[in-house]
Amino acid sequence: MSERKNNRGKIEIMADVLALSTSGIKKTHIMYRANLSYEQILHYLNQLLGKGLIAQDVSDGSLVYRTTEKGREFLNCYSRMTELITEHESTQKVPLLTT
Repeated sequence: MSERKNNRGKIEIMADVLALSTSGIKKTHIMYRANLSYEQILHYLNQLLGKGLIAQDVSDGSLVYRTTEKGREFLNCYSRMTELITEHESTQKVPLLTT
């Protein structure tokens, strides 16, 4: 299986959007900070809204997105998972055998 170096996967993008939305943020700000196109941000916001991981609020007359409690649980699990993976990678450095 090939290793991804520069491309983020669906779960990583969702985690990025949720992390940006913890204190409330506008759609365009998420789009620019997460480096997503308009079509991509619409797709991910719809997915996150549908799963109850993010909520829409009106703040000062603007539509903002906020991470829900369920979304914070997702972020905690995602963070723990990435910690486990990086721990495993750093302890499993096995020298290559050469013949």
